[in-house]
Amino acid sequence: MKILTFKRLIGLTAIGGVAYVHRQRGGDWTLASLQDTLRYLWTATADKLAPLKDAARDTLDRAATVTDPTARAGTSEVSRSHGDYTWRKDDGGRR
Repeated sequence: MKILTFKRLIGLTAIGGVAYVHRQRGGDWTLASLQDTLRYLWTATADKLAPLKDAARDTLDRAATVTDPTARAGTSEVSRSHGDYTWRKDDGGRR
C-alpha cells in the first residue's frame, strides 16, 4: 500500500484547509462549530463560482436556441471536398 497517493494528498489538504479556516474564524472544536465552518466554506465557494455558472448557463441557452447549423459562429459557408485536404505536388509538401 502506498502511503501518499494522490487521493489521500487531496483529502489531507482538504482537511487541513478546513482546520485552517476554522481556526481563523475562531470556532470551537465542536461538531456544530465545524458544521458551521463547512457551511461557510460551501456558501463562499458557491458565491465565487456563481458568475461562472451564469456564464455557462447563458452559453448553453444560446446554443440550445440555434437550430440552423450554418448559423453557428465559426462555421464557414464554403463546403470543402476531400481534394482540398490531400497532398499536392505543386505545394512543396508544406501545409
